[in-house]
Amino acid sequence: MSYYVIFNGVDSRDLNLHIEMLPPKVSPQQRYTTTVVSGRHGVLTETDGTFEPYTQSVEFTALDLSKLDKICSVFKGISWLTLSNELHRKYKARVANAIEFSQIIRLWRKFIVQFEVQPFGYEMQPQNFIATNNSKIFNYGTYESEPKITVYGTGDITLNINGAGIILRGVTDKVVIDSEMQNAYNGAVLMNQNMNGEFPIFKVGENTISWTGNASKVEIEPNWRWV
Repeated sequence: MSYYVIFNGVDSRDLNLHIEMLPPKVSPQQRYTTTVVSGRHGVLTETDGTFEPYTQSVEFTALDLSKLDKICSVFKGISWLTLSNELHRKYKARVANAIEFSQIIRLWRKFIVQFEVQPFGYEMQPQNFIATNNSKIFNYGTYESEPKITVYGTGDITLNINGAGIILRGVTDKVVIDSEMQNAYNGAVLMNQNMNGEFPIFKVGENTISWTGNASKVEIEPNWRWV
C-alpha cells in the first residue's frame, strides 16, 4: 500500500516522498481541571466539554533531493491535513517543527513532520445548501456544528434555530453569521452590533430553522464535524 498525505493542497506523492507507515487515528481528549478539596477523598474533576489538540508525527523519505525547496515550502504553517488512511476527512493542522535541508540530507533523506491537529474532522467536500422557512436540518456528524449562515434581505429579520431567536437589525443586502469565528459581518464590515442573540449551533440529529421579516434567501455552510 502507498501511503500519502495532503497538506497545503499538495499531495506528498507529487513531491516524491515515501511514507512507510501512517500514524493511527487518534481520539481527542477532553480538557479537564482537577481541584483538591480539603476533607474530600481524591480530587474534584470537571470539564467544560472542549477538546485538546493532538500531535500526529509522519516520517518521510525524500526520493528526489531536487525537490527539497518545494518540500520545505509545503510543510509549514496552518492548512487542511488529509491522511490516506482516512480520505473521507480533513483536519485543521499546524506544522509544529521546522524542516531543514541539512536534516534531510544528514538523516539518510529521512525527516519527520509533526502536525498539531485540531480535534475535529470535517467533510472533504462540504456542500452548502439553501434553507427553506419552517424546515428541518439534520446534523449527521458526531458533534454539534458551528455553521456559517448568510441571510439575504433587508430591514429587521429574526432567525430562529431550535427555538432560539437571533435578531438582525438594519440588514441592507445580506449578513453573514459566522458561529465559528463568533462574528456577524457583510464583507469587511462587522455587524455584531446589529445582532442580538447567541451564535447558532446545529446539534447532532434534527434541528429546526425558521425566520420572519424580509429575508429573500438563507444559505447555510453547515460545517459538519466528527470527533
